[in-house]
Amino acid sequence: MEQLFKQLGDIIVRAVPAFIVFVLLHLYLKKVLFQPLERVLEERRKKTQGAVEASEAMIRAAAGKMDEYEHALTQARADIYKDQEAARRQLAAGQAEAVGRARADMGAKVAEARSAIGAEASAARASLAEEADRLAEKIATAVLAGRN
Repeated sequence: MEQLFKQLGDIIVRAVPAFIVFVLLHLYLKKVLFQPLERVLEERRKKTQGAVEASEAMIRAAAGKMDEYEHALTQARADIYKDQEAARRQLAAGQAEAVGRARADMGAKVAEARSAIGAEASAARASLAEEADRLAEKIATAVLAGRN
């Protein structure tokens, strides 16, 4: 048993320098390699996460602008339809006014033409009456002259 403890002691004495080297190597690698690597990875994660959040914010902003654009487009269409309807009404009113004026002008011209035709008819009747009287007198003179 004593020999076992002696061998165990020798193993421990030989293992202590390896253990110390292992602990020192662990501390050195932790300080020199792992901590900077963790910092770089954390920074990379933050930048990536920041880029993702920024892109999500841009997507939300673009969606908001798209909604505003669609609303403005709808409003513009409604305004155009209102303007078109007002122009159509104005044109219809103008046409109705022009038709009314044309009817009034034509009515005045028809009345003027009727009065002119009436005057011509009266003049023709008077002329015919005079001609009839003259012819009647001529016939009467011829008949009376033929009897004599």
